[in-house]
Formats: sequence, C-alpha cells, structure tokens
Amino acid sequence: MLHWIQHFETTQTAQRTMVRLKSRYVLFEVLYPQQTGASAASAASAASTASPEDIVLRGHRPAPAEVTGKVVLQEIRRSLQAHLGDYGYGKVNSLLQLKYWSNNTSTGILRCHREDVDLLLTGLFFISELGLEGVTVSPVKVSGTIKKVEQYAVRRSDRLVALLKKGRARGHARETLSLFSNNFTNVTADSQEA
Repeated sequence: MLHWIQHFETTQTAQRTMVRLKSRYVLFEVLYPQQTGASAASAASAASTASPEDIVLRGHRPAPAEVTGKVVLQEIRRSLQAHLGDYGYGKVNSLLQLKYWSNNTSTGILRCHREDVDLLLTGLFFISELGLEGVTVSPVKVSGTIKKVEQYAVRRSDRLVALLKKGRARGHARETLSLFSNNFTNVTADSQEA
C-alpha cells in the first residue's frame, strides 16, 4: 500500500509539470544582387574600383511593394516543400511564424521550433526568387528570444549607418541611409498589423 501511494504522488507531480515549447528566432535579410544585364567582366572591374560604401550598399535596397510578409512566408514554405519534401515541410511548418517583416530594410524575423532551425536555414538558403526578382536570403542571427534578435538587429543597423556616415556619402548612399533607420523597437505591434 505504501508503494502505491508513493507511485501515485510521483505520477501527480509529473502530470502537473508542463512541457515548455522551446523555439528559436531567426533574423534574416533579403539581398538583391546586381541586375542580370551586367556582364561578369564589368561587374569585376566595378568591384575593384568600388568604395566600401558601394560594396555594402550593392545588395541592400528596399523590397518592392508587392513583396509582403505573406509573400515571404509563402516563398519560404515553397522552398521547404521543394527542397526538403513533405517531411521537412511538415516538421518546420508546425511552428513556423513570420514575426516581423520590413519592406524598407528587407529584413525579417522568423520563429521556428528549436530542433527545426537547421531545416529552416536550409530552406532559406535555397530561396533564389522573391516576387519577380532574383534574391539572396541571408540568415544573420539565431537566438532563443526575440528580444535578443531585436537588440542585435538594432546594433547591426547602427553599425551599418555609422560605417556609411564615415565614408563618402553620395546621392544614392544618402537615400539608403534613411532606409536603415528602422530600429525593430515594436515588433509585436508591427506583426499584429500585418
């Protein structure tokens, strides 16, 4: 009888503890490579004479208006399905959420299950087109809390702006500086509006 009571108490304790759903947040940016009309030779010669500001700004530009958070998430899911099959798609998609997307900075934050982050990064790697334009999706940071990802994004954008302000600011560089002013301070409000 004493053994049964001890078993009952341990079972009750086990039932009261809940399993925590652990997730990861992925900060990513969408880069737009040079236009396809440029030849490789002209691109190589332009890269050798380009200033550091030009190199940084080459891929960073705002996303077109037709690229919304919904389009980004659909393209991520399509990439997962095409490259990882039903298993990879189903495993990652169970908790996949786009928490933040900014057209101005072409930057977003994704949430996924802790065990599925490698599959998600693989799916991001294979995205080559967003809307009608060729793109490169670059995962920037993976963290366990959205707060740390936001803080990193702010520090990163501040460093980028400081780098660009130090260099020679030309007409297109000045326009791009204003695009990096988004500081990710209110991610939850932005994601609820979308």
